[in-house]
Amino acid sequence: MAIDRIKICNFKSYKGIFELKLNKGLNILVGNNETGKSTILEAIHLALTGMYGGRNIRNELS
Repeated sequence: MAIDRIKICNFKSYKGIFELKLNKGLNILVGNNETGKSTILEAIHLALTGMYGGRNIRNELS
């Protein structure tokens, strides 16, 4: 599976809609501290696994 685009809506430090288009092959996230690099990875992990903070979000949502 390849991810070609990421769309984040109101997740952690990203307010509103943030969209990132990825290239085929290797993509590198570079930026200063506290700019959202790890948040992008957390959003991908959440989308693929349904887990956030070590817990299944299905158990957290009503």
